Amino acid sequence: MRLHQRLAVITALVWSAVTMAVPASAEALRVAHDQRFPPFAQAENGQSTGLAVDLLRAAAKHAGIDIAFVPVPFQEIQTTLTDGRADAIFPLAITPERRQTLDFSAPLLPTGGALFVRAPEKTPTSLAAIAGKTVTTPRTGPLAAYLQKNAPDAKLIVTANYDESLAQLVSGQADVAALNFQTGAQLAARLHPGRITPPDRLFWELPFAVAVPKGKSADALRKLDAGIAAIRADGTFERINTDFLKR
Repeated sequence: MRLHQRLAVITALVWSAVTMAVPASAEALRVAHDQRFPPFAQAENGQSTGLAVDLLRAAAKHAGIDIAFVPVPFQEIQTTLTDGRADAIFPLAITPERRQTLDFSAPLLPTGGALFVRAPEKTPTSLAAIAGKTVTTPRTGPLAAYLQKNAPDAKLIVTANYDESLAQLVSGQADVAALNFQTGAQLAARLHPGRITPPDRLFWELPFAVAVPKGKSADALRKLDAGIAAIRADGTFERINTDFLKR
């Protein structure tokens, strides 16, 4: 065998050994989130941050899954699954309606809908207490449909986002704002300090989870479920929550 032929064979064998010894990295699971959804998820200086982001990163690490976060505007969340930008959405509330088209991981964060009123008014005790009142809530999300069904005597206004709903409440255009408990409380304190009563209860419990198109990414969900169980069992979940509250 000529020298150049032997060198070619040796090169091929060496390359084969190298590629066999270094496995290709798995493709990351692309997870879309609202770029402005504090305290759960937001984009800061090109990085995804927030309580939900920290918890999902920890669960994914336990599960051996690479996560690539895709921050998008509030109104584009749902379309990321259909236009190819993302494989999953998080954090997303689990509802019966969404289960018709989406599969969910195990719940990762307890949360829900709450009623915000102008200070010094007290939090309405139930949905029955808002009958006849004007209620504002963002268009994207499950609360508008829930209120239409369960509070039919309230006058519902749907808005583009949380900022608009809070502004309507403060200006008097609305009597009540129906918002996610944690996100509404944080934005109210930042945008309208002292002018909105922090809710003292939920009117609808809605745990957050990772959502994927129905019938897809089943293996990733199984792994994430194991990771979620692991961070709850070893104290990571509690530590992340505690550390976040101290910031």
